[in-house]
Amino acid sequence: MNIYDIFMCPLEKFFLNSMRKHLIYEAGGKVLEIGAGTGVNFEYYNMDAISDITVVDKQISSAARKKASDKMQLVEADAAKLPFEDNTFDTVVETLLLCSIDELDKPLSEIHRVLKPDGVFIHIDHGLPEGKGLKKIVNGFAPVWRSMSRSCRINKTYKPLLEKAGFDTSDELSSGRGIFYGGISRKK
Repeated sequence: MNIYDIFMCPLEKFFLNSMRKHLIYEAGGKVLEIGAGTGVNFEYYNMDAISDITVVDKQISSAARKKASDKMQLVEADAAKLPFEDNTFDTVVETLLLCSIDELDKPLSEIHRVLKPDGVFIHIDHGLPEGKGLKKIVNGFAPVWRSMSRSCRINKTYKPLLEKAGFDTSDELSSGRGIFYGGISRKK
């Protein structure tokens, strides 16, 4: 287990595990996973519902390579410039990646572009919670966390960006008092 997985262990146990079980299991057909990191999502896929999975990351980690199944093709690429034809995938999966990207218009546009017309975007991220007190704490800690993590922004708000990119965001859920949220957003 690497340092990231060790750090994430309590968050996985108390918040993310149930969200991954609920959402990732819904992926089907031809799947694209963007920002696979250490491959933590791989065990949650219902492989009977999937024809193949293309896993994209700027650099595929050794942990993800070890966890990858025979149905997975590993591709090193940037989420802002996906090397795939329009309307290629039935499902795109992204977990805990959007927080590390400054400008989300291009990656979200690319996700929308590569999804088939009836495709779904399954996502899990963390962001600014809705409660006033917790929001104040998260906003106060955000600069410290960003400098420690090198890129992660814990106080982003994503729903308006998803809607602007052409996704229906009506199927959402949250955990950890709104710090973690996810959903199955359909391509409009």
